[in-house]
Amino acid sequence: MNKTTLITYATALVLAMSSYLSYGQCATTSNIYAFNYNSKTYEVVKENKSWVDAASCAVERGGILTEINDLAEQNAIFDALDNNANITTNNTIAADGGGGAYVWIGGNDISTEGNWVWDGNNDGTSTQFWDGDSSGNTVGGLWSNWPSEIEPDNFNNNQDGLALSLTNWPYGSAGQWNDVNHTNVLYYVIEHPGILSTKKHGLKTRIELKPNPVVDFLTIETNGTELREVVVLNALAQTILTISSEDLSKSKTIDFRNFNRGIYFIKMHQKNGKSITKKIIK
Repeated sequence: MNKTTLITYATALVLAMSSYLSYGQCATTSNIYAFNYNSKTYEVVKENKSWVDAASCAVERGGILTEINDLAEQNAIFDALDNNANITTNNTIAADGGGGAYVWIGGNDISTEGNWVWDGNNDGTSTQFWDGDSSGNTVGGLWSNWPSEIEPDNFNNNQDGLALSLTNWPYGSAGQWNDVNHTNVLYYVIEHPGILSTKKHGLKTRIELKPNPVVDFLTIETNGTELREVVVLNALAQTILTISSEDLSKSKTIDFRNFNRGIYFIKMHQKNGKSITKKIIK
């Protein structure tokens, strides 16, 4: 192998390694909250990007900017955003969206005004779900969540990105959709086609118990971790309460109001066969 060939080979190797190492690194793991719904993993990325850059990062991480297809999916995503993702709303503001806080989702009308499409990977292959402005109509029976007869309004003729509101704004309520300028830099939601391996995608399994010390109700917060059973033990390691997966699916809270003051241990059995125990003080 001559010198020129060796240099060319080395350069190609460095570029290949650089590409490999940068996979999924468009977002910092500590700034991602992940959750599962309906056999998919969603990632709330708490970093500011334009709509186009957010779509690019979604693709780099193996997904798309989320496409919301019905009320149940909308509610699951908004619940995660509102209650679990620990978002500081002042950090993701769209000034042209009434000064409200928003996250990007996968719709836009960048190519043709009023032709609202789902194109969460920004590859130009899209499905139209809305036609027109606030007086427009759904397309193909697809679902939408605009404030009725108010949005989209293309304020100042430059609102081409679809955002989900985290707060109320003058013309709509938290959870509804708004069209805002796609160059705004906002947080965003990535949707993956299946349940991600937390190890493969750099996400740490997280189970937190809040508050600790507890007074009335203890809340179990998980990051994509499915629990099979939760057992409450006293300081003598005696079981005083067992909560099944069926009860956990209804509410991930434990009523401590009738428990005496002292030390307790919460043993959480995961569906993957692993268990974790944490100490709680009342």
